[in-house]
Amino acid sequence: MNPEETVIWKGSPSQWTNFGAYFFWLLVAAGIVAAYFLTQLGPLVLTALVLPIVFIFSRWLKTRSQVYEITSERVRISTGMLSRTTSEFELYRVRDYTIQEPFLLRLVGRGNLILETADRTNPHCFIHAVPNVAHLKDQIRAQTERMRQLRGVRDIEINPQ
Repeated sequence: MNPEETVIWKGSPSQWTNFGAYFFWLLVAAGIVAAYFLTQLGPLVLTALVLPIVFIFSRWLKTRSQVYEITSERVRISTGMLSRTTSEFELYRVRDYTIQEPFLLRLVGRGNLILETADRTNPHCFIHAVPNVAHLKDQIRAQTERMRQLRGVRDIEINPQ
């Protein structure tokens, strides 16, 4: 990382993106506990609780292991639990910004940010379930303009007729 490069924002998607899966597996766990009390199988039924615990933990870990880092010069996205993949592109390549605020995420103050870029490997960058998404978009936009001015980059759109 360049000595002048500073981190603007770093974080992971909100666990609220897993709400449906968590709710489902908690219902399954409640069903297993109810089966324990209603059947004569005893502790054998409780061993089935391993399944919901494993699925909930793996979902939590998968979401937690996705890291977004936005610096003054680039966007870096790292994903993976055991093996890690890191993708990055320069901020001056960002062309357009879209904010999505699905109902559930809006209730908890989160949103999705989609960056349209001129980068061939990352034409669309999805930053999921982050807090205060409008403020983050404004920070990225300001920094994108600053990087374009520093590098003398101009974005030209050609509309074929």
